[in-house]
Amino acid sequence: MKQEFLKQNREKFQKKMEEGSIALMHSNTVYTSSADMHFPFEPDRDFYYLTGLKLPDFLYLAEKSQGEVKETLFVYRKDEQEEKWTGYRYTKEELTDMCGMTNIAYLDQFQNYLASSMAKNSYKTAYLNTPLTTTWKTYISPQETLAKQVVEKYPYLQIKHSSEIMIPLRAIKEPYEVEQIRQAAEITDRGLRHMMRISRGGINEKELEAAFCYEVIQAGATMSFPPIIASGKNALVLHYDSNDNVVEDDSLVLADVGAAKKYYCADVTRTFPAGGKFNEIQRKIYEIVLEANEKAIGCIKEGITLTEIDQCAQEVLYKGLKELNILETKDELCQYYYHSIGHSLGLDAHDSLNRTMPLKAGMVITIEPGLYVEQLGIGVRIEDDVLVTEAGYDVLTKQIMKNADEIEQFMQKEQKRC
Repeated sequence: MKQEFLKQNREKFQKKMEEGSIALMHSNTVYTSSADMHFPFEPDRDFYYLTGLKLPDFLYLAEKSQGEVKETLFVYRKDEQEEKWTGYRYTKEELTDMCGMTNIAYLDQFQNYLASSMAKNSYKTAYLNTPLTTTWKTYISPQETLAKQVVEKYPYLQIKHSSEIMIPLRAIKEPYEVEQIRQAAEITDRGLRHMMRISRGGINEKELEAAFCYEVIQAGATMSFPPIIASGKNALVLHYDSNDNVVEDDSLVLADVGAAKKYYCADVTRTFPAGGKFNEIQRKIYEIVLEANEKAIGCIKEGITLTEIDQCAQEVLYKGLKELNILETKDELCQYYYHSIGHSLGLDAHDSLNRTMPLKAGMVITIEPGLYVEQLGIGVRIEDDVLVTEAGYDVLTKQIMKNADEIEQFMQKEQKRC
């Protein structure tokens, strides 16, 4: 990430900090998966947004007093023995070149530094980046451990979550960020085309996943999230992730996937016929969802909310299912459409954004209506990534085919070559 972009991010964050406050951000840690094995490291996205660094256990400290801000990055010391096991440790000078910060200290100096600074200054507030979501969490994060230490040592501080500042900041994308998402969408398109090209009855969902992952890795990108490759009735499960069933030739494949460039995510869903051709009822359901997708996208403008866009899509979904005699009343729609229309998109596939917050130019959102008809064993979702602009919107995933005829023509042509 560019130094100037990172400096701008930090300045915007610091401007929103209260007078007489500190902000303390942990970069996240490496978690154990089993025995002495570890999950791949994932940087805390707020820390990454401010520093551009993807290194574990670093600390970013900003101190605001009398209108001035001092920022310090706390890092590991060089350790030749440790480097033989976990890799190269950057020097202070190298880290300055990477993030633009000049005041860099070592992690073993942090506690004494903070104690000295707290004694000299009358700080009243601390912004901390503890996890926002804890529903499924079974571990204590380093952010929580750090927060506990701060609360115990400095009980007079008012604790605020850094998200109060970060959510609005990250919601509005700079051109650099939009370009990363656009590139991620282009790579996602390649992966989806590869899947459609090799799809057929008898293939395993895992093989389709591998085709997508190949294109992402080959392009030097990463996954926004684990791919969802759901064929047939598996598509009725929103976050199906087994990806291990044999695909039936007359079934649909719902692929909810996304590449990421520099952690900026694409999040796209396409549904296609495994054998290259929709049957009659599959196409009818598909066309309803496609109409809802296009109707919802057409509603996007500054000032509208995701809730209002959702209502536009629901009208189309309800009307379509009623014409097929699948439901009678709108109250029944929740049995066939049981998620919201979309979410904010950025450094996280599900960036935080209040659904009642009016959209602003620079926001990137997903539009993903779906229908899940259990009695037919059919699940269809069509998801696009859309930039809100002053003039309306720009679909960042418009190159990814979703017209039913276009999908059939592509698959039938390409499958003959395989």
